[in-house]
Amino acid sequence: MHIKVMSIEYVIAINSQLSHGLDFEKKYIESTLNKMLKVELGMIKRELKQVKNSLTVFEKRHKMSSDEFYEKFNAGKLGDDREYIKWYAYKDTFDKLIERSKEIEKIVHA
Repeated sequence: MHIKVMSIEYVIAINSQLSHGLDFEKKYIESTLNKMLKVELGMIKRELKQVKNSLTVFEKRHKMSSDEFYEKFNAGKLGDDREYIKWYAYKDTFDKLIERSKEIEKIVHA
C-alpha cells in the first residue's frame, strides 16, 4: 500500500515538473522515462517468450491453438480440468503481456 501512495506522489511531482519546469528538465525527465519504459518492454518481451513456450507445450499436447482453446474453454466446452485452468492462466497472462507491450511501444516509438 505504501508503494502505491508513493507512486502517485511521484506521478504528481513529475507531472508538475513537465508542466512548469524548464525545457532541459522536461527533456531529462522524458529521456529517463523513455529509458525506463524500454527496460520494462525488454522484461515483458522476455516474459512473453517464456509464456509462449509454455503455451506451445499445451498446444502440442492437446493438438489445438491457444486461441481455439480459449474460445472453447470460455464457452464451457472443455470442462474444468486442472490442466485447462493452467493453460487458461498462461493464455490470459500472454494476452495481457501483449496488450501491455503494445501500450509501451506506442509511447517509446512515438
